Amino acid sequence: MAKALATANDSTSSKPQGKITVPVESGQAITGIGSSIGRLRQFLLDVRSEMRKVVTPSRAEVQATTTVVIVTVFAFAGYFYLVDSILGRGIQEVLKWMGASQ
Repeated sequence: MAKALATANDSTSSKPQGKITVPVESGQAITGIGSSIGRLRQFLLDVRSEMRKVVTPSRAEVQATTTVVIVTVFAFAGYFYLVDSILGRGIQEVLKWMGASQ
């Protein structure tokens, strides 16, 4: 039974265990620095592929999104000023009522 479980675990595991190996032309595999170079090369190829998909926005799109950001910042600034003023006056009134100075 234990042997059956061990084989089931071995056959269902698709993740490599231990060091990553990179096959070379002679059929042998290297580990360590070779695998790092291979992984780096693959990463750079993936980066290049993804960078080809990047689209630079047009001037009109940049202006539109910049306008939205600026308007939103001023709207939030106004909202927080209003909330801060109301809470500040409320706290001052409570402190006056409790007999605090000012």
